[in-house]
Amino acid sequence: MKKFNFVLVLLVLGVMAMSFTSTPTNNEKINEGAELLLKIDLPSEVDTQGWGSWNTTDCLRGLDFRVKNGGYNKYAKKYRWSIQFRNRYKNKIHFSYKAVAPSEKYDIRRSGKTTDRLHVNGNYGTRGSYYLVKSSNSIYVYVNRVRIGPKDYGTGYYNCDK
Repeated sequence: MKKFNFVLVLLVLGVMAMSFTSTPTNNEKINEGAELLLKIDLPSEVDTQGWGSWNTTDCLRGLDFRVKNGGYNKYAKKYRWSIQFRNRYKNKIHFSYKAVAPSEKYDIRRSGKTTDRLHVNGNYGTRGSYYLVKSSNSIYVYVNRVRIGPKDYGTGYYNCDK
């Protein structure tokens, strides 16, 4: 049993040794900076709790994220992916997002339908959630409807700052 656990740990660490990418091609236009699409592979640096290193989103330089694969859910027949966002701006950030398997990337971008909304306090505030996704080694996180400020109403959505 110890040998099996050791092999399992090595397998998980091997899967986590991948890197992040988020480069849209010429055909993949991001809608006026109000929408983001990130391909998330597990990063090469993993902390003691299994989280990958922090990475900056394409649109907002002050919004970072990291991911953790929590393993297979045999009842849902999907993998549990934890996503944590960190806000390095002074002001609170409000945004919608959804995590999907890489094969669903174009569908989510076309529909723009997100299922969760987060409100992350400024000055390194963090918030997170999890998704059950069919992919075991990478996910896409789609972020849209971004607002920066104390309230999540009364103003339009924010454009990218890059």
